[in-house]
Amino acid sequence: MAKMESFRSDYSIKYADRELIGRFWKYLMAYKLQMVFIILTILAISGISIVPPLMVERVYDILESSGEWISIAPYAIAYVGINLLLWVLQVVQGVLVAIVTQKVIKRIQMETYISLQEHDLGFFDVQATGEIMSRITNDSQELNNMITVVGQFVSNFVIVFSVLGIMLAVNWQLGLVTLGMGPVVFIAAFMFRRFSRRTSGKWRAAIAEVNTSFQESVSGISVAKAFGREEKSKEEFEVINNATFQIARRRALALTGIWPVLDGVSVLSIFSINLFGGWLVIQNLASASTIIFFILLLNRFLYPLARVASQISTVQSGFAAMERIFSIVDAEKVVKNPENPVFKEIKGRITFDSVNHEYVPNEPVLKNINVDIKPTESIAIVGHTGAGKTTIASLLMRFYDIKDGSIKIDGVDIRDYDIQHLRSQIGLVSQDVFLFSGTVLDNIRFGRPDATIEEVNEVLDIVAAQEFIDALPEGLETELGERGKGLSAGQRQMISFARTLLTDPKILILDEATAAVDAYTESKIQEALDHLLANRTSIVIAHRLTTIQNSDRILVLDKGELVEEGNHALLMSNGGLYSELYETYFKHQSAEWISEISEVFSD
Repeated sequence: MAKMESFRSDYSIKYADRELIGRFWKYLMAYKLQMVFIILTILAISGISIVPPLMVERVYDILESSGEWISIAPYAIAYVGINLLLWVLQVVQGVLVAIVTQKVIKRIQMETYISLQEHDLGFFDVQATGEIMSRITNDSQELNNMITVVGQFVSNFVIVFSVLGIMLAVNWQLGLVTLGMGPVVFIAAFMFRRFSRRTSGKWRAAIAEVNTSFQESVSGISVAKAFGREEKSKEEFEVINNATFQIARRRALALTGIWPVLDGVSVLSIFSINLFGGWLVIQNLASASTIIFFILLLNRFLYPLARVASQISTVQSGFAAMERIFSIVDAEKVVKNPENPVFKEIKGRITFDSVNHEYVPNEPVLKNINVDIKPTESIAIVGHTGAGKTTIASLLMRFYDIKDGSIKIDGVDIRDYDIQHLRSQIGLVSQDVFLFSGTVLDNIRFGRPDATIEEVNEVLDIVAAQEFIDALPEGLETELGERGKGLSAGQRQMISFARTLLTDPKILILDEATAAVDAYTESKIQEALDHLLANRTSIVIAHRLTTIQNSDRILVLDKGELVEEGNHALLMSNGGLYSELYETYFKHQSAEWISEISEVFSD
């Protein structure tokens, strides 16, 4: 378990803030024109937002000198107009930021999706599906929030320094009083900064665990009910949920705890300006209109400053989300396409040369496998559970790269082939059939979307699936539920056979392909196997005696080692592991054994 956890941590990469900012900036720079307009609106808003307080100061000066209300009417009209202009600019800025935000998120999600498609199966062996989904959905939303805030952050930052400059120019004494409150705000923000980053990362991880628990609960509901595990499952989820609640509470404190501090600073600032400003007025060092101007302008200094401080938490939360998303994109891809890939139509000769493999370090699953399979030869692989049978199929499909040795097809190392080109010529039918949401026709055409209806019907006839498909409500156009819900295991398997056969592979791998079907369906599939295996190199991992006996050669694996090979008769005469497997697993399927049992019951 400790080893698995160490592998899991390999996919949680830590990034420096500078690295995240640089990468984020590259995304923004893809939309330079929109960014120019955003920056212009930020500067315009920053400059114009200072004008209303200046107008109020001017109005009080006019009233103090002339006392005529009519003289301030133009200022009142202009005040309304300027605020209306500010509103328009803020709307325009918001729309532009929203557009850029969605474009960046779309691009990041697309890169993440492509990265998931490119990852080898080793990545998914240690990453829970719920955690991956959390990173794509929840973390993307958190990143969306951060990008939205960044525009406001920059705008508020510019406003703070603009207002501070005006304050110092109008009255440097009051300006310094206001400036003195700045460090208090930033010290408070710094105190919450690390806490926010840390708690946001833990919260996202906790949400991923909740998602995983929900997904497993729904997917395995029948198993849970069959074992009466409902109450125990509730207790286990309650532990996870409570832990998530504790982390969420700490995160809420990090995001909201700064506001009471900032409110206190605001009250203290207003009190200081009134107290010190009153003394300046008494000393004839400032006018009453200047004090009013500073109190009005104070909101345009402290509020943006408070927003900057609070938005640091959101930005840090966004950095934590970026870190988790980029961990998926940047995770090392072990199975890679070669720089100069080979594109070659294969004939089907397969050579395993001193192949060793392990999923976990120092725990080998295949040991020194040496096999030469001729084109169109049919090979059966047998052995106890965990012997390494499925691993051979996975390595041949290059789902994983072998640790030592080589696997060659037609004399070319499979690591030298273009991955997609290689897999397009190898068909795999496994016991665990996965069908996608969509129509039956969509699923059959999955590997060849351009196949004609005639070609589809032809393979359906070969695999004896036409009868049950004709009985479906809409035939080939029948919509399937998640993972093919609504079809029996045998029907799903027959669709899987048809899907594979439609691609006309040169090499066919059947990995316990009939293990989950009933005897009647298996008999129908068995009739199709002659067509499926004809003129193809085939590797059949099976526990059905008929399939094994019809193979040209049988490979017997034991704890990752090839211990025997030959045909059925030869291996039975050797009296080795195969004969033991025959007595344990296969004998009861033979016609002779069935005949003997029938005679016993007849007597």
